[in-house]
Amino acid sequence: MEPVTSGSEFSTPAAAPKGRRFAAAFIDLFIIPIFLGLIVGLVILTLPDAARSVILVLVNVAWLVFRDVVYSPGRAMVGLKIVSLTGSKVTVAQAFIRNILLVIPFLLIVGYIVEIIALMTRSERVADGWAKTRVIVA
Repeated sequence: MEPVTSGSEFSTPAAAPKGRRFAAAFIDLFIIPIFLGLIVGLVILTLPDAARSVILVLVNVAWLVFRDVVYSPGRAMVGLKIVSLTGSKVTVAQAFIRNILLVIPFLLIVGYIVEIIALMTRSERVADGWAKTRVIVA
């Protein structure tokens, strides 16, 4: 469903149901990162610890941006998609902003807790507001 324009304002569809968002997040933020971490971790096993840590953080950041800009298996499986509130395609900058609480290693646990609470109480993540995005039913 595309945003509907009325004058210069865009109207986006309602936010996706919480249950479907949690199912998509379980796949995209738990299952796939573990799989990626294992594969990349095995490939870079001989590197020093610091280098491995940096590479794994960068792979995680790249995955989060990729899933918002290019393709999200979790959202695809449950029939959801992400849209920009302006009516345009989600940009790399929006994807990064949307995931900022999840990519900063020291904020990771706090970021997940904040986002889960926001999703449960408001049906939208805090960072969706920052990035001007919304997850909707596809």
